[in-house]
Amino acid sequence: MVSVEKKYGLREYKANEVVWFRKTKEAFGGLSNMCSGYQLEVNGHRILTSEALYQACRFPDLPDVQQIIINEKSPMTAKMKSKPHRIHTREDWDNARVAIMRWSLQVKLAQNFIKFGKLLEETYPKQIVEDSRKDRFWGAVREKNDENILTGVNALGRLLMELRQKYMSESRYDLLVVEPLQIKNFKLFGEEIERIDERMNFVNSLIKGWGLSSYFSLEKLKEFDEASYSTKKDISSSVNEPLFDSPKNGFKAKTENEESEEDFIADKVMLILKYGKAFSSKDLIKRARVSWKTSKMTSFLKKLEGVEVIKGSPLKFKLSQPGEENTLFSNIK
Repeated sequence: MVSVEKKYGLREYKANEVVWFRKTKEAFGGLSNMCSGYQLEVNGHRILTSEALYQACRFPDLPDVQQIIINEKSPMTAKMKSKPHRIHTREDWDNARVAIMRWSLQVKLAQNFIKFGKLLEETYPKQIVEDSRKDRFWGAVREKNDENILTGVNALGRLLMELRQKYMSESRYDLLVVEPLQIKNFKLFGEEIERIDERMNFVNSLIKGWGLSSYFSLEKLKEFDEASYSTKKDISSSVNEPLFDSPKNGFKAKTENEESEEDFIADKVMLILKYGKAFSSKDLIKRARVSWKTSKMTSFLKKLEGVEVIKGSPLKFKLSQPGEENTLFSNIK
């Protein structure tokens, strides 16, 4: 059998030349899976740390054990709770654990995009190393004869550097969507783990945090990012400009606020309906998180191009025909 070191490659680092982390309360402690404050949600279940999520993925056939792990408030206790059950660890764990860790980190970033992304950016351009007392696989261990030298596979650090590279690229917003791993039996509480899509939540958080009332999209945000990176100028004035497209010919002119609100809600609705289900107006108000009355949403949906009305009580709505998504997220895979 090929050793872990040979399979993944042993590395040597100088502590004074890298960003290293060990304790969660120290500098860059947020890079640790043990760090709280980066709450996750998978299949509608709240999970306090990426460590608890990773450990729960060991036991797809034992939902009761997954529950014990996820219920623990302490990530270290969650890890310890998994130990008595490790005889029942998924059979392919040795081959799947790196992919599961990569996926867990992607979920952590997608659902804590600004906070965790900022932390990753602060590490650039140095290498990231988990400073471990004894784990030479996920981290690297300081040599007894020279504590400035850390030796190990540093799998966690390397995965974080991989994630940082993607986050700092032009396609950073693609990371708001995390696909389930294409491995056998990838389950949480007996159900297949679903796709995680944080695009709408992210845009909503920006609108709320920045006080934006205009139509705002990830495409506009990309342009905004590119401009700020290329010119390095004050961007505060750009934020206050209306960020919506001009009305199409043939439509009655509306005020900027009316146009932006309806366009933005239309994008939200189309994103929800693209999954092929039918929803009532009340359901869509709740899912899109808008403050419209049911009657207003119903009237709006009846006029919305590409939406089919399903008769009944209450009326339901679905996409009239499947096709490529044409919303504010159309360029995000």
